[in-house]
Amino acid sequence: MIRSLLHKAVLLAAGATALFIGGSVIVSPDAFYAAYGIALSGDASLANELRAMGGGVLMLGLLILSGLMISSLTLASTLLAAAMFLAYGATRFLSLGLDGQPDSGLVAAMIAELVIGLASLAALIAARRTA
Repeated sequence: MIRSLLHKAVLLAAGATALFIGGSVIVSPDAFYAAYGIALSGDASLANELRAMGGGVLMLGLLILSGLMISSLTLASTLLAAAMFLAYGATRFLSLGLDGQPDSGLVAAMIAELVIGLASLAALIAARRTA
């Protein structure tokens, strides 16, 4: 029972985070990235690319949240959450070594992504053990 509640909490946190990030990038990429010290400078092509990424993240958030409502999708949603957040976090970590120190907000984002990704992975492993 506790694992089930914890699993649901992980999916809710991962899905809500992805919805918030994706939606924020779609609605206002300028404002979203300005919070990290990144100026888009009115570049329509860059805004287009970032909004497209935001749409992908938003859709992944919806798919992750679907695991809360459709039990047959719970494991797939958890795997998706782990893969997405670990990929983002690990790539940001790689960038630290390749590109140097980014804005502190991006370092915080990396930490949050790794925490959510690892929590999703732990929930997935726990669920598979009880299945």
